Amino acid sequence: MNTGLSKKLRQLDDFLLSDAVGDEAMLLSELDGFLAGLIVCPELIMPSEWMPVVWGEDGPVFEDEHQAQAIINLIMGHYNDIVRGLERGRYRPLYDIDAGDSVLWETWIEGFWRAVLLRPEAWLAFSAGDDDDLQTAVFSLSRLYEIASTAPTELQALEIDEELEELAPDMIPHAVEILHRARLAQAGPMLASAKDSHPKVGRNEPCPCGSGKKFKNCCLN
Repeated sequence: MNTGLSKKLRQLDDFLLSDAVGDEAMLLSELDGFLAGLIVCPELIMPSEWMPVVWGEDGPVFEDEHQAQAIINLIMGHYNDIVRGLERGRYRPLYDIDAGDSVLWETWIEGFWRAVLLRPEAWLAFSAGDDDDLQTAVFSLSRLYEIASTAPTELQALEIDEELEELAPDMIPHAVEILHRARLAQAGPMLASAKDSHPKVGRNEPCPCGSGKKFKNCCLN
């Protein structure tokens, strides 16, 4: 994982790696890609819909209301940090780093594409215009996902694949910023502040995992 994480991101990373979540829960780099995909999506997707995707089928098990609220605040805080980074043209993806200091962009792109799959028709319409930069950004990200998720023996190779993989760490943030600008130009500034999109978690409040059950009858249990 990226060794330059802030204290808050380290806390979130530790929780995502803990026994409190199931095997299907996202890792931090995957979550970063997922949140970026949600933010640049041509349709606004609310946390009540996408939060369950973060945790997977099993959902998290929080120790108490305080921990639940703290973790939700960390996720929403990172969402807002990505928004601010994109607005300033300074978005920096959180990539995993292997023992040889190689950048593993594949985990990030897996998360990004999970956001795309929440609104596939909207994405198709989004990239169907005459904006060459937008079409190139969508194609590049989709091809990187195909490379990351498809076995080499099943992938129909393209001449650009090798160059795409080499440029991926620097190309991804550039592509995401293009998508962000296009999304704002097309739909206007619809992004809700994530800090106001999720209520405080009490025992009788809806569970932050998105199940629809009360917190005391769900993840607090």
